[in-house]
Amino acid sequence: MIQLFGLISANTDLGLTLSSCRIWIEDSNGYRIAGDADYRDCSYTSTGDDHEVISFSDQTYTVHAKVEGSFRKQKVRGPFNENTCFKIYGSVDDWEFDQTSC
Repeated sequence: MIQLFGLISANTDLGLTLSSCRIWIEDSNGYRIAGDADYRDCSYTSTGDDHEVISFSDQTYTVHAKVEGSFRKQKVRGPFNENTCFKIYGSVDDWEFDQTSC
């Protein structure tokens, strides 16, 4: 992960089992500033393209994740003010969203 031109990145490895998710970034005022507006496929793939990188302007932020169809609440991580990496994994009814080393 490299910070360039005043941008910060949040990189998330996608490892869910046949599930869709949303991952988005909010600023310190609770406004969505980057990431998914709609659900996307977050399933693990054997081709290695199972990650999402979200870049946004340098500021304090939180990372949010939600799995479509899950009764579990969205997960919020942060606040952060540097590059971060996460992993979302599990299934619709039993999923985790953990910070990992980059």
